[in-house]
Amino acid sequence: MKKKVYISVFKNEQIVDYARVLVEKFDYDIVSSGDTLELLRKNNLIVEDISDLALSEGFDKKTFMEDYVSKSLDMVIIMFRPIDDIAEKTDDIREFMQSLNLMDFSILRGAAKNFENTIVVTKTSDFYNTINVNSYDRQRLALKAFQYMADYDEAISEKIGVYSGEDEGKLINMSKLYELKYGSNPHQKASLYKSDIMANYMLLNEKELSHNDIMNINTAVSIASEFYDVNAAVIVKHNLPCAVALGRSIFDAYTKAFDCDPFATFSGTIAFSQIVNFEVAKHLSSMSVKVVVAPYYEDDALEHLRKNDELKIVRLKTDLKDFKNYVTEEINITPFGTLVQEANKSELDKDLFKVVSKVKPTTEQLEDAIFAWKVAKYARTNSVVIAKDFKTSAIAQGQTNLVSATELALDVSCENSKDAVMAYDEAIETGDCINAAAQGRISLIIQPGGSFRDKEVIETVDKFGIAMVVTGIRNLKF
Repeated sequence: MKKKVYISVFKNEQIVDYARVLVEKFDYDIVSSGDTLELLRKNNLIVEDISDLALSEGFDKKTFMEDYVSKSLDMVIIMFRPIDDIAEKTDDIREFMQSLNLMDFSILRGAAKNFENTIVVTKTSDFYNTINVNSYDRQRLALKAFQYMADYDEAISEKIGVYSGEDEGKLINMSKLYELKYGSNPHQKASLYKSDIMANYMLLNEKELSHNDIMNINTAVSIASEFYDVNAAVIVKHNLPCAVALGRSIFDAYTKAFDCDPFATFSGTIAFSQIVNFEVAKHLSSMSVKVVVAPYYEDDALEHLRKNDELKIVRLKTDLKDFKNYVTEEINITPFGTLVQEANKSELDKDLFKVVSKVKPTTEQLEDAIFAWKVAKYARTNSVVIAKDFKTSAIAQGQTNLVSATELALDVSCENSKDAVMAYDEAIETGDCINAAAQGRISLIIQPGGSFRDKEVIETVDKFGIAMVVTGIRNLKF
């Protein structure tokens, strides 16, 4: 008995050649519908209309679709019409729903469920992987089909939410790219999955990024993207920012950042906003840096870096200016429910940005304050950042109260706190923070404001002659 394949694909130019191979070399009869039926017949292929088949075999009335697929079809090739293509043609939800091909969805589901009897194809790349398939191959193709349908369901759900102005449900579907060596620790399994939108990057040497490498790179590049149009260097370790600096050249930025926290450079991750040159590469190769990421590398710099067998070299091909567009949501799965929130893309608002102290800051102090504020946004709460001349001298983070964070930052900064600025991610609620800042001879404090003790805090900065700016924006990071 000849084998039978059902084909229904949306605008796939390769389907004609593949269908001809199935007919001429593997003795298949073709069943199809809609535009695919017309396309195949136009190319001189003998194709049976599934509508005629439905009437002759009566499966639409007497037999469940699943049973029909299992008994009658040896292969199913289905690729749905993209949801965006359907939605852009109508503003009416009823027309949108009518345009969904539910018959194909039923056929595909039935084929995937009965994969031992029916080969199921949902990707062009699998066209020629259907020849001489074994049980494992069939199961793998079925898995792809179920993932494909799940993604399509999610797209439908999102569009219906747009039509109705509601978003009651959220489906998260990801396809695995590859398994990682391990997670945060060797005893934890981990994998990397494809996100809806992903930054374009590549490894420039024969290395593999670990779970922790990817976490560190994400934080380092996120901070570097805040300074995409200037020379910036960012050092991250254990997914925490350790040092950030801007410079007249990329080497100047790097050496300033290195000077902030030399110990963090060992086994650290360093991100650059501009091209890495030989001067930077030469210094990097003398340190035990674990990962370096940059938009580009000069040829001699890359050649020099590749001599370091321990270093992982990453080129970020996505423009840093656009990187924030790739950061959409933060998802945290807990036993108490799954938390989903928008990514923190806060920007300083000139209408909220106010000088509240008697002492008015200089232009240079304000520039340093904005720089420190951007860094504090990526540090763990409670964060306190001390900076001067576009260079951090201390980043205190993860403390349980702001007074402890303030004192820790001042201890780390030491003499470098003189005439520096101090940035907070949370509103200051006690004058004790100001007392400590005064002892460290801080010149300007930038903080969200909005505490019930704002009056006391402002009176204290005025007492010590410290300038203060409030932003109206909290940047808590857990």
